[in-house]
Amino acid sequence: MDTQNSICRLSITSVYCITSFLVCVLFIFSIIPANASDIVSISTAQDGQLFPQGVSDGQDGAIIIWEDYRTRKHWDIYGQRIDNTNNLLWEPNGLPISVADRNQRRLRIIGHDTHIIVVWNDRRGRSSWDIYAQAINLEGEIRWEKDGIPICTNTADQSTQAILSDGQGGAIFVWEDERNSAEFQDLYIQRVNSTGETLWEDDGIPVHLSETLQSNPILIAGGETDFYVVWWDVVGHEQWHIMAHKLSHEGVKLWNEPILVSPSEGTQGDHRVVSDQNGGLIVVWQIYENFINDQLYAQRISPEGNKMWKETGVPICTADGIQKNAAVVSDGNGGIIVGWRDERDIYSDIYAQRINATGTLLWEKDGIPICTVGGHQDRPFIVADEDDKFFIAWLDYRGDFGEKSVDALYCQQIDIDGNLMWEEDGMAISTHDGEHFPPYVISDGKENLCVIWSNSQRDSGDIFLKRF
Repeated sequence: MDTQNSICRLSITSVYCITSFLVCVLFIFSIIPANASDIVSISTAQDGQLFPQGVSDGQDGAIIIWEDYRTRKHWDIYGQRIDNTNNLLWEPNGLPISVADRNQRRLRIIGHDTHIIVVWNDRRGRSSWDIYAQAINLEGEIRWEKDGIPICTNTADQSTQAILSDGQGGAIFVWEDERNSAEFQDLYIQRVNSTGETLWEDDGIPVHLSETLQSNPILIAGGETDFYVVWWDVVGHEQWHIMAHKLSHEGVKLWNEPILVSPSEGTQGDHRVVSDQNGGLIVVWQIYENFINDQLYAQRISPEGNKMWKETGVPICTADGIQKNAAVVSDGNGGIIVGWRDERDIYSDIYAQRINATGTLLWEKDGIPICTVGGHQDRPFIVADEDDKFFIAWLDYRGDFGEKSVDALYCQQIDIDGNLMWEEDGMAISTHDGEHFPPYVISDGKENLCVIWSNSQRDSGDIFLKRF
């Protein structure tokens, strides 16, 4: 036996194996985001903590709020702040924001430099649902009245509230209101300043009184001193529209009448809204075709209330099957990127499309596939990440093929040209046992990006966070 040659051959083989191993390791790390962190428990109090939302704290951390059932009697509101090294800064398992009698539900949040403002639906009056709000500073100190200030306590029901920063430390609120009709509710609005003082009429002012059913309002900023209200307007069983109105920060209506965003005929709904970064707005909605072949459309509205794209809107996707549960974000150039659940195949997948400021589709017709792995994918959430990059998270049932129900959370990063930046079909955020609820993503558009969610592995639900 030639020992010297054997050793040489062994050495060459070893070097080859080691080199191949290192190449594989480098490849693996090249597709894993370098700053992906471990999962952090935000609240694991007994029973249910559900439906988390959050904002950046402006210091590379985040503030998270959620609905909390730890009393096992009624729903309360709790919050937590986490810093950039994943230290929890407020009380363990969360700071109580409102623990008034009976239920507080359907939370919404905005952030300012020094504090956050939370609004919710409140049943403390027992006879009806009202709207309450609270401000909390970054140190976790309650700024307004204990358990919140009343925004609207009219004796009728109020619900489905939304919130927008007024740019001066306060907030603008909108909600569905039944004071004129329990069947055809209207939308009302109110503004509060940074000290919690309401600035308009008690219990709010109407956006536009009508004989139709107004619901699902969304607020979006226009210029520095105005904003838009966009809502779903229902007329009977065959006329469902998307409407918009423009108002000043003084509550003055800036258009003579609301404008019809969607086509005048047919049934449309499930709208999403972003700014066009030029004082106007872009609306995405679903057109219902017997709930068998539903499609997504978009329209851009100028500050003057003019439709900037085709009269009936631009089709985002008209592939076979249903396209729904859209998520939309500005592309940073006056256009949008839309992600959605797509049922053109046996299992629902996640697709996306980019539309520029002129209404031109920039990626493949009917969208590019973000995740088409077996099993259903649903409820995408998309935000701007780094420069010209975007982050999408979704609820994933790739382990569910009819025999065992398994769900998880996955994510993907894409660039502005629609290229997938990480491994095909996405990276796992969480594959824990138990039911995952849809993800909520917090981003400052720079380097601070967190995914938050609720999972029922231990009990009815706990709140978790993972940083990317």
